[in-house]
Amino acid sequence: MKKYLQMLLITATSLAQSKDVEVMRYEYQVEISNDKGKMIKSGIAILDIYNTESRFMDLKKYEYTQATPIEKPQPGTSPSINWIVLTKQNNIAFYETIGLDNSYSEEDKNTIKWTILPEIKQWNDYKVQEATANYGGREWTVWFTQEIPLQSGPYKFVNLPGFVVKAWDSENHFVFEFLTSKMTTTNWGILTDKKYVKYTREQTLKARKTTANKTYNQLFEERGISAGKEHTNRYNITIGKLQNPIERDF
Repeated sequence: MKKYLQMLLITATSLAQSKDVEVMRYEYQVEISNDKGKMIKSGIAILDIYNTESRFMDLKKYEYTQATPIEKPQPGTSPSINWIVLTKQNNIAFYETIGLDNSYSEEDKNTIKWTILPEIKQWNDYKVQEATANYGGREWTVWFTQEIPLQSGPYKFVNLPGFVVKAWDSENHFVFEFLTSKMTTTNWGILTDKKYVKYTREQTLKARKTTANKTYNQLFEERGISAGKEHTNRYNITIGKLQNPIERDF
């Protein structure tokens, strides 16, 4: 029995230690506009590369996951993006909160089909090429370079022959721009610390549509939150009218 407990302790310690790993971190400036073209959010997102995996998420969101329960976010420091993209060798997992559920769905790494232009341009210190694709109800343009020896980038842009330094959709609702890189230590276990339910692509699209058609009052009620009588009319608006999701093909 004693030996068994010792083995459990060693295993638990090993798992805890394995969460903190050294990664190469690439930082991006993120700018998000609403459907009227007004910028509503901006911030920094991080692309962490660990062995054959990568994780793209908002820096503030990462910091919140590491905060102690008694620490409270400062006003005006909310994440610009609330979803997370984890890329493994062959697939991509998109983590998000839909309604009351924390969920994720997977797809093949090469789902996005690119048209690559041959022209070489100069962007800051890098020689870049342009590529375009339709995905998630948006027309995307990216600039990628082969001078950074990675096939990676922001969001799900991980299957180009180079590293994506800038990406934007045709309406400029979402803009990602590479800033800098550094070696750092990070917690690689944050997606297992919180329970996420696996959805199929069809389940994800259905859940997004259902949630978008609910009012904020309905969502508050489901979460056991009372907005108060004085705010009832204010929140009697469907979620889809105010949200401008990066994937809107539902």
